[in-house]
Amino acid sequence: MENNYILPFLWMRGEEEAVLREEMEKIYECGIRAVCLEARPHDDFCGPGWWHDMDIILDEAKKKGMKLWILDDKHFPTGYANGLIEKKYPERKKLYLACTTADIFGGGYERSLNVSRMLKPSIGFWQIGDPVDYAERENNQLYAILAVRYAEGNIFHEEVIDLTENYDGCYVKFTLPKGNWRVFVLYKTRTDGGNDTYINMIDKESAATQIEGVYESHYEKYGSEFGKTIAGFFSDEPQFGNVVVFNNYDVQVGRLNMQLPWSDELQENLTGLYGEGLAKALPFLFVETEEQGLRTGIRYDYMDQVSRLYKKNFSDAIGTWCEKHGVEYIGHVVEDNGIHSRLGMGPSHYFRAMSGQHMAGIDSIGGQILYGAPVEQRNAMTDCDGEFFHYTLGKLGASCGHLEPKKQGRTMCELFGAYGWSFGVRDMKYLLDHLLVKGVNHLVPHAFSMAEYPDPDCPPHFYARGNNPEFPYFARMMKYANRMCGLLNGGQHVASAAVLYDGEADWVGKNMPMQKVIRQLLEHQIDLDIVSLDMLDDLAAYNGRLEGKKLYINGVEFQALIIGYAKEIPERLAAFVEKAGEFPVIFVDGKPETVIGKGGRTGRIAEKGGCAERIEENGGCTDRIAEKGGCAERIEEKGGSADRIEEKDGYTDCIAENGCMDRIAGKAGKGCTAGAIGGETVALAELAGVLRARGFADIAVDTEFKDLSFYHYKKDRQIFVFQNESAVETFCGKVILPTAEPVVYYDAMEDVYELADFCEREGNIEVSLELQPGECVVILEQKNIVCNAKHKSFRAQLDGLESRDISADWTVSLVKAKDYPQFQKGEMVHELKPVSDEKPTFSGIACYEKTVYLEVVPERVVLKAEQVFEMMKVTVNGSEAGVRIFPPYQVEISGALKAGENKIVVEVAGTPMREMLEIPQPPFDFTHEALEPMGMFGKIELYCG
Repeated sequence: MENNYILPFLWMRGEEEAVLREEMEKIYECGIRAVCLEARPHDDFCGPGWWHDMDIILDEAKKKGMKLWILDDKHFPTGYANGLIEKKYPERKKLYLACTTADIFGGGYERSLNVSRMLKPSIGFWQIGDPVDYAERENNQLYAILAVRYAEGNIFHEEVIDLTENYDGCYVKFTLPKGNWRVFVLYKTRTDGGNDTYINMIDKESAATQIEGVYESHYEKYGSEFGKTIAGFFSDEPQFGNVVVFNNYDVQVGRLNMQLPWSDELQENLTGLYGEGLAKALPFLFVETEEQGLRTGIRYDYMDQVSRLYKKNFSDAIGTWCEKHGVEYIGHVVEDNGIHSRLGMGPSHYFRAMSGQHMAGIDSIGGQILYGAPVEQRNAMTDCDGEFFHYTLGKLGASCGHLEPKKQGRTMCELFGAYGWSFGVRDMKYLLDHLLVKGVNHLVPHAFSMAEYPDPDCPPHFYARGNNPEFPYFARMMKYANRMCGLLNGGQHVASAAVLYDGEADWVGKNMPMQKVIRQLLEHQIDLDIVSLDMLDDLAAYNGRLEGKKLYINGVEFQALIIGYAKEIPERLAAFVEKAGEFPVIFVDGKPETVIGKGGRTGRIAEKGGCAERIEENGGCTDRIAEKGGCAERIEEKGGSADRIEEKDGYTDCIAENGCMDRIAGKAGKGCTAGAIGGETVALAELAGVLRARGFADIAVDTEFKDLSFYHYKKDRQIFVFQNESAVETFCGKVILPTAEPVVYYDAMEDVYELADFCEREGNIEVSLELQPGECVVILEQKNIVCNAKHKSFRAQLDGLESRDISADWTVSLVKAKDYPQFQKGEMVHELKPVSDEKPTFSGIACYEKTVYLEVVPERVVLKAEQVFEMMKVTVNGSEAGVRIFPPYQVEISGALKAGENKIVVEVAGTPMREMLEIPQPPFDFTHEALEPMGMFGKIELYCG
């Protein structure tokens, strides 16, 4: 039996035993050998009702040789810990750092502030009456009182006066220097932030509540099945949740009205970096500054520590527990629109959030990836940045799967959910192929629901209690998906470029989102993986090394590192660039200006005439280097920060500044660049051309076609997957593959191999490739594969054949999915039109029958239908001749024909969408979309020859 790579959600609501067993049988019919049990709709999770239903599902799974995964919480998202925070551990609620402010204009005389009233959020009169936990608010704890000088508008100078010692328990009295100031009251709170029934991801004790609430209870009940029938647990979108507004992606540090996740351990770690200076840095987590020094440092250090604690206390802790108990830990976070490196719904750093998991994970739901809309920003369940979802999402997950040893090359994607009832198997196949060609190789289809039809909760639902007309075709597609996933598992991805993960750059300032770089490469068929700075900083932990002009990470070989423009970069990245040696490092659209060190210190890399012009040091001062003759002549000290400058051979060698700036090493000769960083700069528009010119590309294509996607995989042979992601254009060209072996086509839908049209060219193989819109093909080295038939494109299948129009006079009959195959009495139709023209609310299967007379049976006959919505099964003389679930709708029927009369039957199944027009709908809509027609119409032809 082939391995299983598919584990769909099975929603559990407390259904009757017969329904539970029937649904498991239907999943099994799809060739699927695992399920992920979702308890979100279940009223008694981890109670007697849940265990009763689990017993039934477990029994069915054992009978069928299936595996079970368990979604790890009662409520969405993961982190509710099955209610233990609100029921048992209120002291483990989330902790935040918050601030309120008072503006002081003018100065020079004593003022006072009622700080006791400022230990809570400022609100407007319109918020009076909103729910407030007054008892918890009484526990709010003052952290510091700080005055920060205004610059202009809402920008501040990094000049801070600590007023905390003047606080008498109610008021703070102070006299500020003349000018305009803002006083920040920083306090710690467990209320007025995100959901207070959820765990604190960065607190060890609080995060451990998740394990106690869900994992340990399942182990106590079913420990003997752990590592056997029970494969593991699935976390669904665990997040900081410090902002409760759904779909709010603008959650970068710096928003004054956003409380920030906090914990004692976080405070301890930041104190270790900043010492007594920490309090003076914290206001710049909330406001912008003129100098962009301390502000940049504290934002980087805060997010760096937060993401490390999420990794340590949540992700790694659960992963370690699962390993000790013989199961695996999988799932995904919210990746959408850059939030993978932010707070709110985000996890602060994608790769660190994935650290404890045994597969990399992403999801594509709610219209995030749409066929034919790669770059458009569109309104769906989320406001979709097409560039991110189309070019980057799949690569983000697959790169983690490829490069982190724990993942074993495995990347999981939750897919199809909340696309709506109109999202049928045709569209599912496009999305599936899109993810496969990006490197995804495990699937969590969303979802099998056992609720009474139609369940309004995030459809489509695949079986829908027998009401989905396309279920048989979904089953067929799942078998295709499992074969494809099997093909793309257990080997090694081949990439040309490493693109730096943009999380750290996004934390602190102006940067080029990585999807800009990734789009340029993929549109020119240059494959890549996304690498994190943690990988570069500790190559040994990722089975990596620098070797001459190559970088290796966990077996993947890279020819260059591509870094999208970032104004500021961490010291760790600057250190990697310095040690890269011959390995090419390319900065896109410009080099950084600032290096961020530990404890908030930053060093500016602003070059003028090839020399250092300015170094900005934190601690509230700026140290000017005035250059003379290309060399550093003096440092003008401000605030006494600059300690010394050592000049050697007439150029700047080192600046040591009281533990702040360690050094600025001048390279490229005397009098030249102080603080210069290595690597080179290439414009974004020129990037792909530069890489190709240097041979940093795996394949070559003779026809420019931005929508041609490919994926190169090695195991016992080299495998190449191609997809035409255009919705309108056919790709027709030649591709040169890096192999000298003969190649064949693999049709994973039919599970057959075909001879390819190729020739040898200078030690490589050139393959002729023609792909219809949306079409996906696999080409692989032949080696010991035996095949007889030659692959022909859909267009080539019709070459040399004569067309015979059979569009007129079909008998049409209809049936609902639940009643199939008991069709109603047929009606003769002279001209085929959409069934939906006369029956706009019909969803089901339409049957088209016609008798065709042939005096002599041609050698080859192909049936082609111009318009089909959406699934087509062709039967000739009682024998199934072929199925098409994706355009073009043409099927070779030669072997089923005979001389004389031939009965051709075409069954067309549509989505359940149209009958929803007659069914009361939920009081919400993720999006609105046009209805497609239903049925077969247009020109119907037999191509004979």
